[in-house]
Amino acid sequence: MANLRGGAALRAWRDTANSLAAMAPKDSTSSAKILMLVGSARRESYTRALASEIRRGLAARGARVEVLDLFETPLPQIDLALRAERDRHPDPTTAGLFRAAETAEAFVLATPIYHNSYSGVLKNALDHLMLRDMRYRPVGLAAHSGRSTQAVDHLRQVVRGLLGVSIPTHVCTRDADFTASSPGVYRVEDPDILARIERFCDELVLFAAHMSALRADLDRPKVAD
Repeated sequence: MANLRGGAALRAWRDTANSLAAMAPKDSTSSAKILMLVGSARRESYTRALASEIRRGLAARGARVEVLDLFETPLPQIDLALRAERDRHPDPTTAGLFRAAETAEAFVLATPIYHNSYSGVLKNALDHLMLRDMRYRPVGLAAHSGRSTQAVDHLRQVVRGLLGVSIPTHVCTRDADFTASSPGVYRVEDPDILARIERFCDELVLFAAHMSALRADLDRPKVAD
């Protein structure tokens, strides 16, 4: 598949996805609840446009996507004592993050690249989370800046530290992958990136179904022999 582009790559992936879907739990659905964290610190943001395109793809597959845009609804600096008492956290945005994370079946982390890595506002949001929030849940990674993988490579380590599972497909964009319908309003137009977003969404929904069943099995009380 590495040498395929655009529609050919998407068709090859869909063949694989259909084969995997046949092995999905019989009672699984595509209505997974997904928490998307958008880590841009700019009002006019390519990262936000990329996240919106991913959100549309996931919603088209029946997923319920909750978005926390860290520019529009910033979080306070992490306070570890308050994180430990999360049920009584005084900040409503942080309390909302906790509630959303506790019920999410999958995550999307979208970030610009700042100084060769992911953004500080996204790091602060991730620091608020605990192992139980992301444990054995699939996480899709997306970044913007020259199609570099620096940020998603670093985020894979963070996700592993939170016991999450990064899906194989990530999406990394550059300015030329977008068009502007008006100043500061962007939309993904590059066909290869759009095909990759389709693959990303297929994969995340599929992993969410399988891993939900896996968590249920792992959390089931064990019966002594």
